[in-house]
Amino acid sequence: MAGLRQVFQVPDALLRDCYYIVNQNRPDEAVNLYYSLAQEVEKAGHTMFVFEGAHVPMGFIKGHKVLGKNHMHVDYLFVDGIYRRSGVGTVLIQAYEDFCRKNNFDLIQLYSAPTVQAKSFYAKHGFEQVGYNMLMQKTLKNR
Repeated sequence: MAGLRQVFQVPDALLRDCYYIVNQNRPDEAVNLYYSLAQEVEKAGHTMFVFEGAHVPMGFIKGHKVLGKNHMHVDYLFVDGIYRRSGVGTVLIQAYEDFCRKNNFDLIQLYSAPTVQAKSFYAKHGFEQVGYNMLMQKTLKNR
């Protein structure tokens, strides 16, 4: 089944596919993801969306509610290298933003990869850099 879906359980096949996607560019994060993704989504209630094509994940986004705040944090947004610049990242960030709006969150924060492509992707979607580090955020307004 192709398209976007929210994930509440992370079966082994999806975990392996997500590991593969992250390992393409960030192998150090891929190991952490492999050992924590299922636990965070299934037991800690983190929010995850996957975009699939032909039964294979093309990309995914995962984040969580920030404790004591009315905002969400994006932990991971990765797109398989062969699908970059195809709109998959945009679909994922918009799905996450829509989820946050529907659940009345005020803000989305994330730490961008220190690349021009990543920073410009998030800026294109309304995120602004906070200070001199890689923290970026977007204030959500009611539509």
